[in-house]
Parts: sequence; C-alpha cells; structure tokens
Amino acid sequence: MGYNLQLKESNYYPWQWEFLKSPKPINGAVAGMGAGKTHIFLHKTAINLVTRKNKHGVSNGWIVYPTYDLADDLFVEPFKEILGGLGISYEYNMAKHRFITAAGNIKIYQLQKPHRIIGAELTFIGFDEFDVESWKNCDLAFKKAIGRMRGSENCELYIVSTPEGYHYCHKIFAEDLDKNRLVVHGKTTDNIALPKAYVKLMEDAYDSRMLAAYRDGKFVNIQAGNTYYNFNRENNVDDKAEYIPSLPICAAVDFNVVPMAASLVQLHKQRPQIRVFDTIELRHSGGREILTDTMAKEIKARYRSKSYIVYPDPANQRHTSALDTDHEILRHNGFIVKAKPKAPRVADRVNAVNKVLEGNLIIHPRCKPLIIDLEQTSNVPGTRQIDKSNKERSHFSDGLGYLIDLEYPIIKPLLGSMQR
Repeated sequence: MGYNLQLKESNYYPWQWEFLKSPKPINGAVAGMGAGKTHIFLHKTAINLVTRKNKHGVSNGWIVYPTYDLADDLFVEPFKEILGGLGISYEYNMAKHRFITAAGNIKIYQLQKPHRIIGAELTFIGFDEFDVESWKNCDLAFKKAIGRMRGSENCELYIVSTPEGYHYCHKIFAEDLDKNRLVVHGKTTDNIALPKAYVKLMEDAYDSRMLAAYRDGKFVNIQAGNTYYNFNRENNVDDKAEYIPSLPICAAVDFNVVPMAASLVQLHKQRPQIRVFDTIELRHSGGREILTDTMAKEIKARYRSKSYIVYPDPANQRHTSALDTDHEILRHNGFIVKAKPKAPRVADRVNAVNKVLEGNLIIHPRCKPLIIDLEQTSNVPGTRQIDKSNKERSHFSDGLGYLIDLEYPIIKPLLGSMQR
C-alpha cells in the first residue's frame, strides 16, 4: 500500500531537509531549543515506518526517549495525528508502549534504562533528546541499536538532540569520523514560528557558552575542565563587595562536617546584584548538628543585621543525636530559611552560577576559600558532574549555587504547539 507523504522541500528548514533526505545509515540533527528537532524527528519516523521494510514487507523500529513520560508528551500523541493524516490504521498499546500499524511496528524504550532495550532485527531506530542522558546509558543504548540494524538493506539510525557539551553526540558525529554518518546543525533562530520574546528570554537566561549550545546548536565545551568556566579574578573579585549594615545578610551554606562552608552575601538592586563579602569555614568532630548551630551563631556574632536569611543545602537531615533537622536548627537561631523542596539538578545549578559570573557577581578578596573553589572545582571527565574526589573542593561553590539557583535561576523557555 502506498502512502502520500507529501514531502516538499519548502515545508522544511534547510537543515531539516538535509537530515530528512540523507542517504546515510546514521544521521544526526543537533540543534538549539525550539529549532524544530522533535518536529523533524516525527516526520522522519513516519517516512521510515512507510519505506524501510523487512523481508515481510513491513517495517520494524525502535523509538528511544530519556523517559516514557517524555515520549508521551513529545511523540505518542503527535505521531497518532501523523498516522491519521496519512491514512495509516494503527493500534497503540499503552502498557507495552508499542504502535502496531498497517505499515509496520514501533516499540518505544527509555534511555534511562538501556539494559531493558531488547529486540530482534530492526529496520530503523530513532533517539530523541539523546544527549540529556548519562554517557554510560547513551553508550549502551547506541551499541545495542547498532547491533540490531539488520532488518533490511537500508536500515537507518537517527538521533536528534540539543548538544550537551562534548557528550555522546559529539563522540558519534565529531570524534568518530565515519563516511556513513551525517550531522546537521540547526539554530533556534531558524524557526520563524517562534515569537521573538522566546529568543530574548534565552539570551537573557544563558551565558555565551550556553547560548552557543542551546540557541545555535553547536558543540561547545561545557563539560571538560573547570566547572565554573566563567569565573575570572579580574572580573569577579572586587573589594567593593563590602558588608552594608542596612541590607539583609544572606548565608549560602553547604552542610558538611569537614568542612561546613558558608558564603555571606548581600543582594543589591544594581548590578552586580550578588556581592559576597565574607566566608566562614567550620570543622568539628562532634557532628553536623553541632556545626549547624555553631555556624548560625558565628554568623550573627560577626555581623549585626535586622534580617538573616539562609540558603542551605536542600538535604534537610535529622540526625540521630539531635531532635531538630538542619533547617529547624537554623530557624531556632532566627534565620529565614529559603530552599527548594529537593536539590536542583547539578547542571542547572552550575549553569545559573556561570550565568551570573558574567557581570552580576563580585567577591571580596578576603573570601579566599570561595575564590579558590570557583577556580579549582572541575568536572568528572566526559560528564557535567562535579568531581568530588578532592574533599576540600566544591563546598563553597555548592553553597553559593543553592542561593543563585533559587534567586537567579536559569528559566528554560517553554514551547506550545510550535516546532520543537
């Protein structure tokens, strides 16, 4: 049975058309947020469903998303509409995450659980939002997919994703050079259906490196090396970050026993809005609950203020030797506690810090532990996870990150029915 796919070059952006029509067996579309990645992923899947047939005259494919919830949001319902528009009858088994159609079958898997990805001979395999998952899961899923591209003479493996630094998409399409692979790059600004306010929101929220990745779809090194790559002593260390008695004292605290770290901050209306004027480091063998109480008392002893606000680690533990949690101990000492219900995603917190380091944060030279921390904290190679192997590093920067992520978060633009 033939289906009218109505493929017209004028209906697509140039990078979408190149991706759609590529004769290569492995293809990637790495593009900015809102550039139209999911839109073209849906269309390529429909084409493959109809055209890439096995010896029985039907197709057999996998679609892989980070989670089933994301697949439901981005793929399942829109794909039903596409099938209806093509006149392809189908059944969708929600429990098994499987499309059974007149043209062929599609099974949906979770990238978060690659060990559960099993199957026979496939004619096509598609990954959406590939780079958001861990290197280990991407590696296992990709290798499993490659091993099952044997269902027809013209199998295709295709990937769409925003770039997450030098992550797995970079390995596939930039490091492992192969004449059988093609990658195209798309920009958020290519999508003329997006309102200008969407792009403006991105430009206000992201620093220059993140814009290169999330707006322009480029592979940018936001993984390797220093975690806080935008920190620069010349730009971010300034003795103007002095304590002002009339302003509230904000304490950015990371709970640890060795050490417990606090950066004392005041928030200003004029840029730089975030000004760190002192740091406190405590070590005690008597337990964390003692340190939490001692830290609160030390801050109040050093600086008088009408208002004390603390931005602590969201991990609000109750210790066996104490009746109160860390947050309750701080409240008993007269602090207003501001914290998210759960710890923010590490990459989101780090992105928020890197953004304010571009002209909206200064640190007094006396704050040496924080300055050194921002200079020396690094990532685990090949990931965006902070390297915790040096027990002296990341405590002050983690604490500062809790404050910044709450007061100056990276606001990710949301999309409605426009091309994603």
